[in-house]
Order: sequence, then C-alpha cells, then structure tokens
Amino acid sequence: MNKMKRYLILMTATALLAACNNDADNEGYVPSDNAIAFDASADDGLTRAPGEINDNTSLQGKSFGVFGSYTGALKYENTTVSPDFMYNEKVTYDNGKWTYRPVKYWPNDSREYVSFFAYAPYEATPTDDGRCIIDMSKLSDLGDPWINYRMAADPWSASNPQVDLLYGVNATNNSSWLDQQKPNDPVNDKVLFTFRHALACIGEKITIKCSQALVDLIAGYVTSIKITNVTINYKNLTTKARLVLRCEGSANWKEIISGEITTTRTYSKDVNIEFTSSNFTTEQTISEGDGLFYIPLRVAGMDRASAEVILTYTVTNSQNSYSGTGTTTFELSNLEGQKQGIALQLTENFDLQHLVYTIGTGATEPSYSRQR
Repeated sequence: MNKMKRYLILMTATALLAACNNDADNEGYVPSDNAIAFDASADDGLTRAPGEINDNTSLQGKSFGVFGSYTGALKYENTTVSPDFMYNEKVTYDNGKWTYRPVKYWPNDSREYVSFFAYAPYEATPTDDGRCIIDMSKLSDLGDPWINYRMAADPWSASNPQVDLLYGVNATNNSSWLDQQKPNDPVNDKVLFTFRHALACIGEKITIKCSQALVDLIAGYVTSIKITNVTINYKNLTTKARLVLRCEGSANWKEIISGEITTTRTYSKDVNIEFTSSNFTTEQTISEGDGLFYIPLRVAGMDRASAEVILTYTVTNSQNSYSGTGTTTFELSNLEGQKQGIALQLTENFDLQHLVYTIGTGATEPSYSRQR
C-alpha cells in the first residue's frame, strides 16, 4: 500500500469517527450514506422584508434555520425528544442550491424517523437587545422547538427594520415535516420547506379618494383639497409572543405573559396629496411599502389591536382656506400571513371613512367604528 492510499484510508476513518461523535447524543442512530438535503420556496410572490425566502427574487446569501429530532422507530407523537439531531442549523443558498455544514445523514434503518422544523430569516444568537428574534428553545429542551419574537422599537427603521418572520411547512398537508424516513432517491427527494408568513401586515399601501357625494357637493365651489399629513397609531399590539415551529394549518402562536404585554407604534408621514377640479375623482397613493408587521395574536384580557388613522388637510375655495383633521379607528384582524392596505375616503362632511382591502389572499375586512 503506497503512502497516498494510506492517507486516503486515514481521511475516511477520521470522517467516519467525526460523524459518529457528532451523533453521539442520538442513541441508536446509525447514519447511512444518504445525505439529508433541503430545498425552499415561498408560498406567494410577496416581497415584504429583508431576509425573506422568496423564489421570485435573488436567493443568493439568504438563509433559514432548521431543527431536527431523531425518534428512532417511534413516531414523533409517541415520544418527547429534544432537537439535538439538528439544532438551529443554518441552511444557506449558495451556487444554485441550499447547503449546510456539517452535513447530516438519514438513519441507515429505513424504518426510523426524523422530524424537521424550520424558520426564517436565520438568527445565530437570539438576544433581547432590540432585535426581533429574541430567544429560541435550547438544545436540551424537550418537545417542539420554538422562537420568541418581539415587536421592533421602530418598525420603520432602515437600519434595524421589523423582521418578517416565516415558518416552514410541507406544502402537501400545510403541516410540519414529521416522521420522515430515508428516501429511495435522496438526490431528488429533498425536504422541501414552503415558507409562510407568521405575521400580519397592515398599511402596506395607503390610498385616498373623495367620495362621489363630496365631489358633487363641492363642484364649482371648492378649488382644492390638500392632504398634508397621515398619522396612524397602531394600538394594543401584542409586544412579544412565542411561535411554536410545529404547526398544523396555521402559525402556532402562544402568549408570553411577562413585562410589557401590549404596545403602541406610530407611523407619521408628511405628504402633499392634492385634489383639484381636474382630479377630484382620482384615487391617489399616500404611502406604499411602509406597512407594519404585527403579531396576529390577542392576549387574553387585553383590548383588541386597532389602527387610529388621522389625516390633516386644507380646503381652499375661491375666497379663503381652512385646515382640519379627520379620524377613524378600526380593529386589526388576527389572521397571520395577510397583507392588507388601507383605503381612505373623504366624505361630504370631511370625516374619514375607511375600507381595508386585501392585497394578498384570504383576508377578511375587520369590523370598525367611525369617530367624529
């Protein structure tokens, strides 16, 4: 045996020993030579926040975290285990595929099970220091892995924006990837995570128009209506909550009853939206892309989350002008994954009416109260 052959044998033995040591905590686990491979896609074409897994945009450098539990011959339901088979493994898109290190292998026994849970964007060291992903289940914790999430102090910050938290499911049954066994074709039979939005989004697009009744009333009298500011007070938002990564059909949010339970976030923008005789009936955009991500969970005993919209405007006629404000308040829905806009309407008495409409799919119009 020449020196090169002895070197190759030594390298192989070292690699096998490292693999065995890496899986020492998974009693009974014997690795096969079939590597576990992942793939990812988004459930829609929405581009909502930095770090999103979205196959309609460049994936290069994007990443997500994976937890994996080995349960041997028992299915996940029949045992309580920790995610020590894979713990917050970083899976990154690189050169056309999703990769991670060190590579894990399917159990050699095709009758044994591994379950997988995923979230995005990846967070290496969650800490409650102003970021959104503030904590996660520990390596030794038994049961379903989880992520603790907090509302950002300034959701519209360019340097530290509100993170659009996603969770991965098997698109076939809209549930977690439980009880997976060694596939017959490991190259093509990848664990495909379809990532879904755990949060709701309101105010992604804010538009305004004049009602036809108002246009009929001011024709020949009012020369212009100018909107100079929009302020939205998002009230009673759940400050933080736990997303359990095992889910069936929808995001699995749980209450965290400690510290500040609810909070208010205020969006304010000076604008120059003007209606004149030439465009009184035209809908105009006040803001686009400034939506608020919020946790779609109402903590027991807390008031419902709501949005108070205040418009400041100036009305000018042939003789003079005067300024005023209009306010309306409506409840926010608790439907995760929804992306809603706000359409405002100036009425004949210059109060505001509102209508929340769907930009994504599946949202419903929340109830509201009109304020004068």
